[in-house]
Amino acid sequence: MSPVLNPPRSAPAQGPKPAVLIGIAGAAAGALALARLVGWLIPTVPFVDRITVVNPTVFHLEVEVGSAEDGGGLVLGAVAREQTQNFTAVLDQGRRWVFRFSSGGKLGGQVIASRDEMERSGWRVTVPPEVDEHLRANGLLPSAPE
Repeated sequence: MSPVLNPPRSAPAQGPKPAVLIGIAGAAAGALALARLVGWLIPTVPFVDRITVVNPTVFHLEVEVGSAEDGGGLVLGAVAREQTQNFTAVLDQGRRWVFRFSSGGKLGGQVIASRDEMERSGWRVTVPPEVDEHLRANGLLPSAPE
């Protein structure tokens, strides 16, 4: 029998060295600084949370929105006949908004509204009856109901 009073102990677990922790903290601070710099250099693009388009016509419509100042536009999407559709995260078009409505590749008409009018309406646009009349006059037949 051997008298072992103090059995050998395993080495204590060691965490990361202080230099490694400093390096990680420095990298995180650098990434944060870079993110702030990029955010400062790239302007924030303003968006409108939601635009609601009300389509009382008997035509499925494609809706495009643009700025009255530059004449450009972006496609919002489709609104089925006699339906209401919400479009989210719409790029802000500035002081004067133009909504263009088409069906079957034929332009039906447009609505021009100031930003103030859009805000007062709760960002809601109703397709005017003239769009229905114009599409019928151009030989389009009503869209099939869903």
